[in-house]
This record gives sequence, C-alpha cells and structure tokens, in this order.
Amino acid sequence: MSVEQDTVVNGAPQRQIAAAGGLLWRNGERGLLEVVAVWRPQVGNWSLPKGKLDPGEHPLTAACREVEEETGIPVIPQLWLCRASYVLPNPAGDVLKYVDYWSMRTEKPEAAFTADEEIGERRWITLAEAREVLTRPRDQQVLKAFGSLPAVTSTVLLVAPAEVEQDWDGPEVTRPLSPRGQDQAVRLAALASLYQPDRAYSATSRAGVQTVEPIAHAVRCMLSGDAAFDTEAHERNPERSSARVRELAGGGGATIVCAEPEVVSDTVAILADEDGVETPDVSTRPGEAWVLSLSGQKLVGVERL
Repeated sequence: MSVEQDTVVNGAPQRQIAAAGGLLWRNGERGLLEVVAVWRPQVGNWSLPKGKLDPGEHPLTAACREVEEETGIPVIPQLWLCRASYVLPNPAGDVLKYVDYWSMRTEKPEAAFTADEEIGERRWITLAEAREVLTRPRDQQVLKAFGSLPAVTSTVLLVAPAEVEQDWDGPEVTRPLSPRGQDQAVRLAALASLYQPDRAYSATSRAGVQTVEPIAHAVRCMLSGDAAFDTEAHERNPERSSARVRELAGGGGATIVCAEPEVVSDTVAILADEDGVETPDVSTRPGEAWVLSLSGQKLVGVERL
C-alpha cells in the first residue's frame, strides 16, 4: 500500500494519505481499564498514537511501529477496530487521510518515555477520561468501537499453507512449498510475529509445517503437529477444528495454527456462525491468514490478515 495516492472525486483529483495507529490499553491500578493518550504540542491536543505508513508498509506493521515510537511502549496487536477518515484542507486541493486502528496490549506498560517536538507527554487515562480528553471525532470513533466489544483475552492466527510445488511425484503429505511459497511464509512471519504467539501448531502436511516454521522461529516457540487440522480429520468431523480453536483460546495469549485451506475456511465460518460474528467471505488463498479474536472461548472479531 502506498503512503500517498491520487484518486478522482467529482471529476477532480484528490490526494489520499494512509496512516495507522492503535488504542493501547491496560488494567490500571485503580481496577479501571486505562488507555494511552499522547500530547501533540504542535497542534495542542491529546490524541491516540498514530502515524503515516512508510512506502510499501503493511498497515498493521505501521500501527505497531507508530504506537511504540510515540509512546515508548512495545505493543502486541489484538483486533482491528475501525477506519477513521477525514479531510485535510490544502490550497492545492483537499487531502483525504484515513487511519486504520487496532486495539493493543502490552507487557511493559511503564516502559521509558522520551518527549520530543512531536510528542510532548504520554499519559495513561481511564476510558471515561479518554472520552472527555480525546476531543477529535476520529478518536471518539475508535473509543466507541473499542467500548462496544468485550475484552479480548486470546488471539488465534489461523493460517493456510503457502503455495506448494506443483511438480511433485511423492506422497501428497510430503509435497513441499514452492520457492514462491517459501517467500510467502517469510512475509507472513513478519506480520504474525507481531502478535507474539507462544504456541504453534500445524496440520501434519509438510507444506503446513514449512509455512509455520518461520513464525515459530521468529518468536522462539515450539512447533507441534495437530491432526485436528488435517483434511481427513475434518471430513470425518467438520466441527473438530473449531472446537480445537476454542480449546487453544482458553489458554489466553496468542496461538498460531496452520490448517489445510478448506479447514481454515470452514473453521472461520463455523466459529463466526456459532458466535454471531459477520464474515461475508471466508474463502482463503494459499499463505493467507485470519486473525481470530476471542473473549474466553467466544469469538468476538475476525480479520483477514
């Protein structure tokens, strides 16, 4: 995705700027949920941390980078909340800016902060205080989206094997990834590792294992096989994989799972249908992943990564 691009609106070109940010939260000392706000001295207001994408940067990567840069706090993304858009007046033509926001957690809420010209102060405030202090409509939109959801207690990254080698004479279960599939797995690892999974599972196919290995290596967690995500097991009991996802979610934190493509699609569809989460299209391409956000064992959010 480019940082800036031109589109045509009512016959006139309009420049667009892509940005990303996050609502970083913690359970405060007073027993109340708190979020991070930053003071921007150049514009004189408090806001949620955010910033523009670098050229070719994925919005999620940008969101995590910008929140950490502006607050000093290392973050772990949870679920996508909303896209806020607004117009920036410009003599050469108005600019449309849109910002994707994710909810985020952290294991180091008191990490050191250094003020600069862009960010003068960082502060943890209650959600009620945030609704008073963060006066920009886009921040209010994010707060509303966050407040409408139960607390996310676990994340399951459900991945389909990357592209496989077509010219293969051996057993199907031993078919390896193609060179392009290997590249897909490496790119996926860069995104999936942002969630810092501490458990990794794969269907028993060689391609599945090869898809998850770069992620497990990046976050230094053990990779285990799990036949619940194999095609044969799924055909015998289509609900087995979704039940297994709920079981894994019960452990909290983040888990990475690689399942065969039809298992991925069916699992997302079953979980979404059972828990009333809207997912209009569950088709899954090779190397594609879904971010499943759960509260306890209940699905509360689905995002195509």
